[in-house]
Formats: sequence, C-alpha cells, structure tokens
Amino acid sequence: MSGHLDGKAVVVTGAGRGLGAAYARLAAAEGAAVLVNDVEAAFAEEVAGEIRAAGGRAASFAGSVADWEQAGALVSACVAEFGAIDGLVNNAGIFRLADPREQDPDEFRAVLEVNVLGTAYCGLHAIRAMLERGTGSIVNVTSGSHAGSAAMGAYGASKGAVASLTYCWAADLVGTGVRVNAVSPNAHTRMADAYEAYLGAAAQGQNVAKPPAQNAPAVVYLLSDAAAALHGQVIRIDGDELSMIAHPTVQGHGTLNPAWTVSSVAAAFAAGAVGPVSPVGLHRL
Repeated sequence: MSGHLDGKAVVVTGAGRGLGAAYARLAAAEGAAVLVNDVEAAFAEEVAGEIRAAGGRAASFAGSVADWEQAGALVSACVAEFGAIDGLVNNAGIFRLADPREQDPDEFRAVLEVNVLGTAYCGLHAIRAMLERGTGSIVNVTSGSHAGSAAMGAYGASKGAVASLTYCWAADLVGTGVRVNAVSPNAHTRMADAYEAYLGAAAQGQNVAKPPAQNAPAVVYLLSDAAAALHGQVIRIDGDELSMIAHPTVQGHGTLNPAWTVSSVAAAFAAGAVGPVSPVGLHRL
C-alpha cells in the first residue's frame, strides 16, 4: 500500500525523543525519507536507526536549531541526502517553568532562542529551498499555553510567537505552493511530567496518559498533499479530540468616539459597549 508521504523528504527537529520521535516514525512509515534532528547525536541516530531497521529511509543530524548556520546546514543536509526538502516539522523546543517573581532571565532567554529562533531559522532556510521548487509544507509546533497558563510565561510567549510566525509566513507565501500550518499537541512527555511535578495539586493533568504517537497522524496529514487546502491554520490534538484553534479575532463591532478620553473609555466598558472580556487561558468558543 502506498503511504501519504511517498517520495517526500522531511526534516523533523527535536526528534530524538518524545513527540518529535513519534512524528519522525510515522512520517517514515507513510513513505517519507526522514532526516532526524536532535542536539543529542545519539538520540537522533537511535530514532533514525529504528526507522531504517523497519525498512524506511532515514538519516540523523545533530545540531542546535537556534544557530543560524546549523539550521541552514540541517536543511542542506536533507537536500544532499534525499535530493530535496518537501516538509519540515519545527518540533524542537525546551520548557522552563517559573513564577514571574522568580524567573531566571537566562532561562527565559534560552526558551525564546530555541523555541522562537530555532523555529524561525529552520523555517527560513526551508522556505528558501522550497520556493526554488514551488512546493513544500512547514508544520510549526505551538501550544495552547500561549493563551495563558500559570508558570509558563517564557514557554507561552515562545509558543505565541510561533503561532504569529505561522500566520505571517502563511500571508507571505500565498500562491507560492509552499504551505505553513501549525499543530498544538498534547501528550504525556517529560515536559508534562515536569509541569505536573511543579504545580502539584494545582496541575490539571491534561496530558497524562496521552501518548505522543496519538498526535502524529495530524502532523503527517499537514505534511501530505491531502492537506493542500490548509494554509495558515492551527490544528489542536487533545487525546481523542481533533479541533482547530481560532486566529486572533476582533470581538464584536466595538464602539465609536471621534475623541476618546480616559473617562469615555471607562464609560464604554461600564456600558458593556466593548467586549466581551475574554477569560484567561484556552477556552472553547
């Protein structure tokens, strides 16, 4: 039987463990040649070796996505190894929890460098390579935490930036044949364990007992030609539920005043003419 990614070459970043490894394995099972990236060479090669042992095509590439030159070398390695780059899954990321009163600035910076710059750098190199052929699919990885989650200032900000980057690149690439979408996965990984341990009784347990592999079909779908009509969208996977995350939206029609003052702004809110006010966190419409 033919796979959904037959003949395609795909890069998956941060794929030595967890969600990234699940994406890489399913992409290979669906026919893609996969370049498995991780900062830990042994982890990347272990996953690539598993894929080859199962009859698939895979190679590994160790390097930091947060470095512009290494990100470029990663994309170039895919082209050199497999002849092209048809897909990129920007999965690499790090996770730090902190109360804002105790946030370490170096940890905050590290989260932004890996999660935002790493996504941006790999994406920029991949976009340029894909535009030369007029085809390709980029799948960024965001998170529902960008809507607001306790102790996740750095991580939530980084994933909000990834969502915005997805929307902006989608606008840039309309009509080029190169698509950009994002996923918001939920899985029981080391990151979920850290979150549960940090918050203790206040933790929501939202990712417990949800295997990483449960998220992979949606990612492979976005990489495939079956998703040709999707561009600039964010798909959410939460256990057995598949849904969409709405784009930032102006609520209602607002209210008009040719010369706003602080008092008239206050009066508009008091009268209920502006809003509705959104709750904090990720909620259903």
